[in-house]
Amino acid sequence: MKIYFLSSRPCALMLGGVFFGMTDGFERFAEIEPKDNVFAEFIPEGALPVGFFITEKLRFSPPDHCEVYILKDGIAVFAKSFPPSDFALKLVAQQRFRENLVTVFRQGDLQISIETSKGFFISPLSPCFEPCKIFWEHGLFFVEGQGALAAFNAAGECVLNEKISEYRIENDVLSAVLPLSDSLGRFAECAWALTEDACFQTSFKVRQTAAGKDEEALRGELIPYAFFESVLIGADFSELLSDELKERAQHIKAFLGDFVSVVLTDRPNTCGLVRKKKERLFEVHYFTAEVKDGKIVDIRG
Repeated sequence: MKIYFLSSRPCALMLGGVFFGMTDGFERFAEIEPKDNVFAEFIPEGALPVGFFITEKLRFSPPDHCEVYILKDGIAVFAKSFPPSDFALKLVAQQRFRENLVTVFRQGDLQISIETSKGFFISPLSPCFEPCKIFWEHGLFFVEGQGALAAFNAAGECVLNEKISEYRIENDVLSAVLPLSDSLGRFAECAWALTEDACFQTSFKVRQTAAGKDEEALRGELIPYAFFESVLIGADFSELLSDELKERAQHIKAFLGDFVSVVLTDRPNTCGLVRKKKERLFEVHYFTAEVKDGKIVDIRG
């Protein structure tokens, strides 16, 4: 069975006590039989390792600190969090905005505290927000980290948390470029409408450097991913459909079902729709969008 390994921070991956390589946000895989009961261990810098035995239980019970994704050709294990090795209190950043105080600190895990007239709130942050800067915009508290941006409202709710390579805020709109984790160098141009309580995503467009391909052929490859993401966020996707398919647009969401994210595959026209089975356990279902003359003419599951 193919087992894919990913981690939220760079790790040394040990399989059966032998160094297999480094892991990060790009998948590495190995052919492992669950009956062999191989012990896998992610070893990060500055935190304690996460380890587990690779057995058939992975399909039903994710290891602590990990997310498991059931794929058509195997299983992906994503080491998302790691037990801290140091519980000393460390101030990372702090800003006061009138009567509001926002503090990013580390005490074991990286955390943010927000003190406003609505109360005192604490939320976890990923390691990419150390170091960081804090700023206030349109009633929201923003935290900018290393290639990441998060936003919280006055009630301490996280209303945005994205990996972002560049962004700007103007006229109540946040526009940003999001890197996509795939080998083709694709990225997304997104926009969110800002209010005092939330961010509402209003657009999602996929882009890619031409790399020898003509612009029309490249656009055809990007349309399916943009379509599935538009369905996910509730944006208008009708402009991506052929006239015939537009007549059935109201049935598309029911046909695709509920999903929480979209993943790329090695086939540009095929995307994986991630469905949540239970806490930290997901299953990926694959759909193919056939494109002709710049429009989607068929969708197959």
